[in-house]
Amino acid sequence: MRLAVPALLVALVSGPACAQSFVPTERAAIDLVRDRRTAGFTTVARTLAYAERATGGAFRLGGYRVDYRPDVPFARVRICYRLGIDPPTCGLAYRVAVNPAHVEPADRYNGLTRDLEHGPQAFLRALARETDLQRQPDILRKVEAALEPYNPYDWR
Repeated sequence: MRLAVPALLVALVSGPACAQSFVPTERAAIDLVRDRRTAGFTTVARTLAYAERATGGAFRLGGYRVDYRPDVPFARVRICYRLGIDPPTCGLAYRVAVNPAHVEPADRYNGLTRDLEHGPQAFLRALARETDLQRQPDILRKVEAALEPYNPYDWR
């Protein structure tokens, strides 16, 4: 019994120190997002590469950014891109955690990430829709963006 008490104390003290963190490293987070299988039975990296080829350069991948917040058990991976005449943006976002490995869209029901999750063809339709919006005057773009939450139709 006397020998079991010090062994128990050592196990309690060293257990949390040796535990793996839930927040992945930057490289691991990017790899998890790139290798994520979408509902279109392909990976995110393949869908983005397909979009670059299919749009003839109108869509260009800019890279990945990993954001960390203190006291949050996940990292946010943002995919940066340039579409048409708009300035570069990092509008595609995923939340990533390890132990166990988990990747999910930051906003599952809105934006281009939703369409990326539905496969290459849905993503290309969304890019075409965004490109059409670029041709409209700025005031009309602002009005449509303000009214979008009240639109009863899903134009995907």
